[in-house]
Amino acid sequence: MYISQPMSWHKVSTDSDEELQVTNEASLDSAESRPEGAGAGAAGIEQAVEGASDLNAEPMAFLQGLNSGNLMQFSQQSVLREMMLQDLQSHVNTLPKLENHNLGGYNFSMVLDEPPKSHWMFSVALNKLYIRMDKIFNVDVQFKAKMPIQPLSLRVFLCFVKDVSGPVLRCQNHLSVESTSIPNIKERESLLRCENPNTVYCGSAQGKGISERYSVLIPLNMCRSGNRSAGYVRQTLAFKFVCQNSCFGRKETCLVFCLENASGDIVGQQVLNVKICTCPKRDRNQDERQLTGKKRKSEPACSDEEDEPDVKPAKTRRRTASYRRKVKEETESNDSNDEEMPASEWQVSRTADGEYRLSITCPKKDWLLQSIDGMIKEAAAGVLQCPNQAKLRRHAHKLVSLKKRACDLP
Repeated sequence: MYISQPMSWHKVSTDSDEELQVTNEASLDSAESRPEGAGAGAAGIEQAVEGASDLNAEPMAFLQGLNSGNLMQFSQQSVLREMMLQDLQSHVNTLPKLENHNLGGYNFSMVLDEPPKSHWMFSVALNKLYIRMDKIFNVDVQFKAKMPIQPLSLRVFLCFVKDVSGPVLRCQNHLSVESTSIPNIKERESLLRCENPNTVYCGSAQGKGISERYSVLIPLNMCRSGNRSAGYVRQTLAFKFVCQNSCFGRKETCLVFCLENASGDIVGQQVLNVKICTCPKRDRNQDERQLTGKKRKSEPACSDEEDEPDVKPAKTRRRTASYRRKVKEETESNDSNDEEMPASEWQVSRTADGEYRLSITCPKKDWLLQSIDGMIKEAAAGVLQCPNQAKLRRHAHKLVSLKKRACDLP
């Protein structure tokens, strides 16, 4: 359809050109037959006619230039434009990637200054924020201004570390508390809150992409500069959380900061690990201790294999030799003490009725009680084996009374 119209216009323009040519030829013939005095007036008329023909020919020439090749090129450009728009839209709606980048060249970064006696703590080693629920924390957003200056916004949302497709939703217990206090449904169902003015709450509970999930969009002020000499813009933002990690199974979460331009393209991104808990100091210390323990376990595997045989076995040998010397000295001292003990303190004899008598001196009361307990066990075993022997029963009763007397000793 689009090709047939220029073809008809081309045919009409040809007929008009032929008519103009015939008219011009007739005017030239008439001019040759006229006298010289009338030549000047005829020339002016001819110039006016030629000018009118040029004006009429300009749009026709433009239409003649729209051949099938140009139309195909225009259609290809429109298709490419639609593909680019679809690509940008799909990029915004993709699942979030938990990585830091500065694709737009804005040198986008964040600064967390932990105040004294605050309700939140930050671990530099873990890049993790520990904070209580309903407590506000400040984040300074910093980026470099580029020419030409265009408006920028910051999109912030929560994301699971091990499941980026899963939406982070509020629990029904905390949601029911403020069901009527906040009229905005998206703000009420959003786990993340921003205290800055002009904050827009976006997304839905079913959203998985960056622009579809629950998030807060804050327009940045391009006038506030943290370091004007270097051309950086810095702005403080205030956030808080209205649920805890225990509300959704204690899953690990992170906070994603996306710097977006006016078209919605992400030109910079920063990721911050977050744990919303009741005791931030305790949880931070536990996680850092676990990290330190993992590092200590991995240090021997990372040490140089050539140095280990020269150093560690020598230390082991020295420890073994010192331990042997210590054991030998203790053994010799015990032997010398045994030799020095007088024989009168140890008396063993046999009575006239065939029984045995033992007289012993113990340095500790506990040792004496343990010795008596050993004899009581042996006597009880004998009584069980031969319950009819009254002699064994009397011996067992004497040992029990002896233990009572030993317990009464000071």
